[in-house]
This record gives sequence, C-alpha cells and structure tokens, in this order.
Amino acid sequence: MTGTAAEGPRGLQFTRLNWVLLSAGAVIIIAGYVALASSSPLVATVVAPILLVVAYAVLIPLGLIL
Repeated sequence: MTGTAAEGPRGLQFTRLNWVLLSAGAVIIIAGYVALASSSPLVATVVAPILLVVAYAVLIPLGLIL
C-alpha cells in the first residue's frame, strides 16, 4: 500500500473559530431566553425571538460547519 491509503475515521477538529462561534451562540441563546422572560412586551415578543433565531439558525450551525 502507498501513502494514499484511507486513514481511520477522524473526529471533529474544532479550531478557535469554531469554539468562538459556538460560545457566542450559547451566550446569545441564554440572553434570548432571559429576554423571553422579560416583563416588557417589546423585548419578549420582538427581541427574544430574533436573538434565538440568530443563535440557533446561524451561529450554532456555522460553529459546527466551519
């Protein structure tokens, strides 16, 4: 066999960017749920969903893909 043989399965290799994006996603998720529990109707119905969608649909997937 030459050096081109397939290697065994490799685990996820996260870089610093991955950890930063995942950490930012986690912080924004926490902030979103805190905003959701807010007594202000504007914060609870507008800001919280935006924060949660950005975290769940953008930051977490980017942290896993990149």
